[in-house]
This record gives sequence, structure tokens and C-alpha cells, in this order.
Amino acid sequence: MTTNTRAPDEEIPKPAPAVPEAWELGRRDLLRIGAAAGAALAGLGTIEIVRDRTPTAPVPKGSTQAKAIPSMCQMCTTACGIIGHVADNRLLKITGNPEDPNGQGAVCGKGVAGPSVLYDPFRLLYPLKRVGERGSGRWKRISWETAYEEMAGRLKEIRERGTPGEFAFQQGRNRSTDIISRFLNAYGTPSQFNHRALCSLNRRAAILTTIGESDWDLGDYENTQYVLNFGCNWAEAHQGHIPVATRMMRARQKGAKLVTFETRLSNTAALSDEWFCVKPGTDGLIALAMANVICREELWDKKWLDTWSNYPAEKIAEHVAQYTPEWAERESGVPAEDIIRIAREFAAAAPKCTTICNRGSQGHRNGYYNDRAITMLNALVGNMGKTGGWCWHPQSAWDKDLLPEPEPVPEKPTAKSIIAEAKNWPLANAFPDKKMKVAEIIYLWIKEGRQKISALMTYNADTAWSWPEAQLVRGVLKDEDLIPFHVCIDVMYSETAHLADIILPWATYLERWDIDSRPPQGLIDYVGLRQPVVPPRGESKDIREIFPELARRIGGGMETYFPWRTTEEYLEEYFKPLPGGFAHMKANGIWIDPAKKPLYEPHLTRLTPDELDGSREDPKSGILYKGTDEKTGEPVAIGIRIAGIARRGFLTPSRKVEIHSAFVVGKGKNVGKDVEPLPVYEPIPSHQRDFPDDHLIMTSYKINVHNAHRTMQSKWLQEISHTNPALLNRATATKLGIGDGDWIEVTSFRPDDKAVPGGDGSQLGTLRTRVRLTEGVHPMVLAIAHNAGRSVGGAYATNGTDTAHNPGYGKITDADLDRLWWQGAISVPQNDLLPIYPDPVAGGQAYHDTVVQIRKV
Repeated sequence: MTTNTRAPDEEIPKPAPAVPEAWELGRRDLLRIGAAAGAALAGLGTIEIVRDRTPTAPVPKGSTQAKAIPSMCQMCTTACGIIGHVADNRLLKITGNPEDPNGQGAVCGKGVAGPSVLYDPFRLLYPLKRVGERGSGRWKRISWETAYEEMAGRLKEIRERGTPGEFAFQQGRNRSTDIISRFLNAYGTPSQFNHRALCSLNRRAAILTTIGESDWDLGDYENTQYVLNFGCNWAEAHQGHIPVATRMMRARQKGAKLVTFETRLSNTAALSDEWFCVKPGTDGLIALAMANVICREELWDKKWLDTWSNYPAEKIAEHVAQYTPEWAERESGVPAEDIIRIAREFAAAAPKCTTICNRGSQGHRNGYYNDRAITMLNALVGNMGKTGGWCWHPQSAWDKDLLPEPEPVPEKPTAKSIIAEAKNWPLANAFPDKKMKVAEIIYLWIKEGRQKISALMTYNADTAWSWPEAQLVRGVLKDEDLIPFHVCIDVMYSETAHLADIILPWATYLERWDIDSRPPQGLIDYVGLRQPVVPPRGESKDIREIFPELARRIGGGMETYFPWRTTEEYLEEYFKPLPGGFAHMKANGIWIDPAKKPLYEPHLTRLTPDELDGSREDPKSGILYKGTDEKTGEPVAIGIRIAGIARRGFLTPSRKVEIHSAFVVGKGKNVGKDVEPLPVYEPIPSHQRDFPDDHLIMTSYKINVHNAHRTMQSKWLQEISHTNPALLNRATATKLGIGDGDWIEVTSFRPDDKAVPGGDGSQLGTLRTRVRLTEGVHPMVLAIAHNAGRSVGGAYATNGTDTAHNPGYGKITDADLDRLWWQGAISVPQNDLLPIYPDPVAGGQAYHDTVVQIRKV
């Protein structure tokens, strides 16, 4: 039980080593369940083991019967529907919500471990204010009133002097997009920084270039017969984790073939029929070589290409002729005969075949072009939008036409942000309504003085730990000249919170409200409700409570956009258009239109007579236009006439699949850069020289029970996975005289590449770790998981090294500290070694391309 008897404004010394509160569902129960979930996805059991098998904790004597409250998980980005089982305001366990069309009642090990985050003895529960130097770890507890007064005063002054862009909002995983955009737009700041470039920016840009209307592919995995996997680890760390994994395993049980190209023997590679251990960054060349085979042998769906491709099949064949299987073999290591065979198999399975990539192939310096090439494979065989094929949905979340934001809604800011616009990267913000920002350069550009920041608010974003060149980020956050005022909003004390002026305790996803949904894996859009399953602990609050109050205190018209007295009042208004409204959502957690069917081939949708009324047709292209764009004055395309039928088409400039994109060429010219109109292979410059034996390419990966900083505070998940030794190929180790378990020193270098910031080949960082030898990694690769290396956040997050950084709450009692058997386990911060390394076209971070030198110590 956490207690505090100090006055709210009394300075608090660093607390003594802590000790845990117990909860009804035991640590060992969750350890077993989490391990079982991980094993299931590793192929050691069936996928069904992650369903509701959690032992039901006994309801304490004198307690009421447990209630089942539907909500949505946020232990990772997948946002599965969950059920919280609660008695006497105590969460006993979490199971899956069968109403969720994506998760379908399944949860993973992370989802099961939600109670360990909710009841984490080291979590933040009260507002804190810094009383020493930034980074000193000296804090005093303050009241919310004091926190609101200081924040409102600072923000009001910035806004009233006419420089709203000097207030920057840095978000991590943001599932409260409606209320955050409302507040920032009402304030007038364009400086909303996200982490898209550290996640999936290159992939999204490649998809948008090709089909226009969506940045997220949704392969119809359950109905497919053949999957080409380029670096996607769907069994552990996919952004659609459980929804994809369950459907993949069903397809596998029905005989679907899975071929994986990956530098490491991931759990997904282990589940595959064939795994090819490839050199990092060669995925696109493999795909182009397959395209060569498909075109050369006319295995394509030429009728589909002639109808729906904006580039003739014959010209595609001419272009890919240069990418021979033999060249791909020399670069990637995949035998030419296997490339030829797999290309034939893939085409033969069409249209029930698909590719999958996600963060793998796109996480390179050439990631955009890699994924352009991989996406093109689907067009060649004509599987786009078809049953069992490569699919997508126009709604990446819920239907905003059905559920618009309640009025009044503020206009978007007119001020500009140099950092948010990131004009050095042609496709960073090329696509309307897609916030594709180049996150890597935020703190570098602040340091260089490119944009003045007078106040920074970080929200669910441990940038000081999770960003590339994290030591640079920490230096900027510590510098009060560069960032005069920093407010951190988070559940736990983090490296970023450590460098704040005020820390606000954020409610966990189990204590707050949200409107949420993810791209629909079943191709029918839906909407979900995240609702509190228990009241917030301590004085923690959600952003939906914090921002309306701040708006009222700042004033100047901001308050008019927050007329609702409570979050529930706002959600009552939001869900009015739905049958049953807010009451239905609270009772069920999910709403899906029963009349809708899976949306295959949305481009074939016929335009209605009303839509066609007043339209005009371009006689050459067949594109149908109606009206003009208010901002640009350009005619607005509404569809295309194909074989005499007016159809919706793709939402690209040509209304067809754009194998050749004049659009991206134009975006490049706007900023003085050349962007290739066709998918190409662009070798990674720093990988092209002859490496000495002790130079390797460092790659990164995720463990199935972790998700960045948000899971390392979970004692249950940390007990399952708490270490990240460097994985090294045995043959490479033999050359270097390194044995299993030896200590090594890893030194990283910035890329020798003038197309990226700081690309001078200089030394960046050094750390020491131990090696684990394996045949399951490429001989040129050193693989390190990034879910480790915390320096603050409590004993569990730091493997026992930090027991003094639960600032402000007095002595903590936690009996499990006596069971921290993994104390002192190797845990290194890989991000300190990663250079700022954006793809020159789209801006996504090249996580898997860092050149390192290793030596035995």
C-alpha cells in the first residue's frame, strides 16, 4: 500500500529502496500465462492459448461478485478489445472482448499483464515540480491547482504575444487524437510532433504513393494461400499483432504457405515454411527480382494491369529487366533459383496471395523504395483488394462521417512549424491529412536553433530513452536555454520525466476514456470505447480532463471549444448518432454496423447518379471531376470511367494504381531532390564498402512481451524478458575469437552518407554488453533488442538498479522486490548507439542499418 503523509508542497528527498503491494491475481499466474502466450506465438503451442484461460482470482470474502467491464487495451498499438473483471474497485484479471472484430476475444501476454501496470508500485500518482537542477532527481509534490496555474500562465503568455508555435507538443502513442487536436488547434500551435518516422513512415508513404486512399495494408490473411513476408515479425511485434497472428495461424492450418525474408530467426521466421537469412536492406531488390521473373515469364495478370495500372505492363517489364535474380543473389544472399521458384509459386497462388512487411523492410535508408517494390508485386499478380489477397480499407479508424466531432470544432492553425513541416524530406508531409513527420530531427533542429521552443509538453513519449541519438535528446531536454519549460505527462517516471520541470501523473488505459479503433482486419470499419474499469489511483488524471481545464484557464476563446463539463458529457454527444448511443458503447465496448459486409475491391464501387450529376469527364484519361478544391482551385476528381462504367477508382491522381508516380517526382522537385517515379533498388551507401571482420550492421527487434517504455514497468513482463544481449553469428564470432557469453564493446558510427543529417561516418557511441552466439542471425549482423536499458523508472524497469526514483510518494511496500531474481541482468540502451538516419525520400528512421565495430573486452 502506498502512503504519503507529507504536505503537498514539501520537498521530498530521494526515497529509500522500495517494498510491493500484493494483488489478488498472483505474479506466478501471470508469469505462466504470459510465457504461454509468447510460446504460442513462437510456434510452441496453438494460437488459441492466448484466449480467456486466465485463472479467475477468488473474490475476497465480503466482496461483491466480479463485474465484467468492456474496454480497449493500450499495452501496444493494436488496441484490442478487452474485458476488465472487477470486484470492489479492484481489477482481478483481463480477458479479450469477443465483440471486438479485430481481436475476436484474444489477448496476448502484454494484455494479460495490464494489472501489473495499473498497480505498479513505482508509477506516478501525484503532480511533481522540480526543485533542483534539471536531471538532479529532486522534486516536491504539488497540488493540481499549482500545476494548472503555472502551466496556464506560461502557455497564455506565449499565445498572447502571438507566437503559438513556440509551444510544442511531443506525443508518443496517441490514442486520444480528437481531444489533443482540439486543444492544440484551439491554442493555434502547429508544433505537434509525433513519432511516425520512428514507427512506419516509409511503409505508409509507399502505400499512399501506390493506392492513394490508405496508408495501411490489411492482407486478407485468413483466406490467403501464399504469404511473402519481408521482415515482418507478426508473431511478436506487428502493429496488428493478435488480429494478424490469429488469422495467419488459421490460414496456416488450412495449408497456406509462408515464406520469410529476415536477417534474424524471429518467432515468425521460425513459424515459416521457408526462412531466408538476408543482408539488411536488400528486401526491395529481392522483390524486384521476383517482379522480373513474373514479367519475363508473363505470370502476371495482364488484364488487371491493363485496366488498373497507370503504367503499361510492357513498360513495367522493361524497367524490372535490370533486376535479375542473379544480382539479387549477390546482394541479398538468397539463391537465384529460389527467387525464381518463389516468384512462380506466388503468381500461381494469385489472387489468393499477399505480401506483408510492416516495420521490417521499411526500416532502412532505402525503406520507401523497398516497400514500393514489394507493393508492386501485388499489382503484378492482380490480387489487390481480392479475397485472400492484398487488401486495405478506406477507413483507417472509425467512420468520421458517421461520427463527426461535436461542434464547435476549432480551425487548424495558420502558423507554421519548421520542424513539423520537415521540408527537407519530399514525402514527409506530401499526403493530405496524414501526419508523416520526421521525428528523428526534432531535437537536433532545436539544438541547431532552427525553431524556437518556449514550452514543451511531452505525452506518453520517453524521447530521452527511445529516440535515436538519445544522448543528444537528453542534452537538449536538460538545456533550459533551448527548452525553458518542460511538462511531462506519463504513467511512470522515465528518462524524459527526469528532465522535466513539472510531471503530471497520467491515468493508465484502465482508468480513462477514449474513442478508439484500428484498421479493420476483417475489412468492416468499427468503433470502440476505452472506459475506466477502476477509478484513477492517487491523483492521476487523463488528458481529457487536463486539456479542457487548461483551455478554460488560458482563455482567449479556447474555452469555447470545451463546453462539456465532463468527459462523459462529451462522449454522450459524440456517440449520439449510433443506435443505443453512449449507453451501448459502455455496455458492449464496440459498435459495428450489422449491415456492412467486408469491403473487398473498393475501387470497383460504382458512382451513383447523384454523385455523377454535374460532373465532367476528361476524354483522354476517363477521370471524372466535380467541383473545385477551395484551397487550390483545382478540379476535384471523384472517379474514373472504366469500360463504360463510372467507378470510384483508386484515390491517386490517375485514379489507378500508380506504379509510376509523377506526384512524388513533383514533390521532390519542390524541395530540390530527385525522387524516382518507379520502384527501384537503391543500395545503402554505408553498406557498400568492404567491411573489416570486426565491422557489422546492427539491427533492432522487439520481444513479444514488450512494447517500448510502456511495458518495462510491468514486473510480470520484465520477469519473462528483462535482458538484451547482442546476438552474433557463430561463424563471425569464431573469426573474432569471441565465445558465447563474452563481454564485447560495441562502437557505432554515423552513416557515411551526405544525404542524411550528420552523415560524415564519425563515431557516435559506445557501450559494453555480452554476446549470445547463434546461427539464427546473418553473419554481417549484430542484433540487439531495444526493449531494455532503462536508467530510471523503478526497480522492475531497471533490473534492480533504480530503487530511488519513485519521487514524492514516501516509502513503498512491495513484497515482490524480494523476488527480483533477475537483478543486475544485462540491459543496455541500444538507442544510444543509433544515429539520426532518415530515409532521404520519406524520412522514416533506418533502424537496421547502423554500422558498428565490436571487440572482445
